[in-house]
Amino acid sequence: MDLSEKPGMNGVLTIELLDTSGALVEQRRVNNLITTAGKQLLANLLMGKVNALPTRWAIAVGTGVEAANVADTALKTKVDEAVDPSPKVELLTRDGTSVVRATVSATLPVPTLAANDKPQALSEAGIQITQGNGTAPILFNRVQFAQVNRGANMVMKMTWEITF
Repeated sequence: MDLSEKPGMNGVLTIELLDTSGALVEQRRVNNLITTAGKQLLANLLMGKVNALPTRWAIAVGTGVEAANVADTALKTKVDEAVDPSPKVELLTRDGTSVVRATVSATLPVPTLAANDKPQALSEAGIQITQGNGTAPILFNRVQFAQVNRGANMVMKMTWEITF
């Protein structure tokens, strides 16, 4: 992590495609945007204006090809998601500069595809945050990226770093 990045809140998604033996096949890092709903959630939490803290963090993936927009409230075409049961927060300091980094990680297992099915052509992702029971997830951030083909022999590991 480069602590000299621009100030403010920033997010970077690292996508790793692994074969079934765990060997890295492909890796990408893509910047994303924080949605208006995500910023609103943080502000409401900071000001004590919400009744329920987040209870579930998941990374969702989809096949949507539209550019990410701050007004997005859901992925364009959600295909799958994986939950991070314990996202982490850490303080990083280097050369007198400090940032707080929140990390959400999730792994999508090998997809269940029939013998003649094509790989999943994934091109969007976002963190979905659920508060309390029965509430709709909030799309905290979203990114649209060049297509990643997740085949029947591919595990997809995703790590999202959000820095403040």
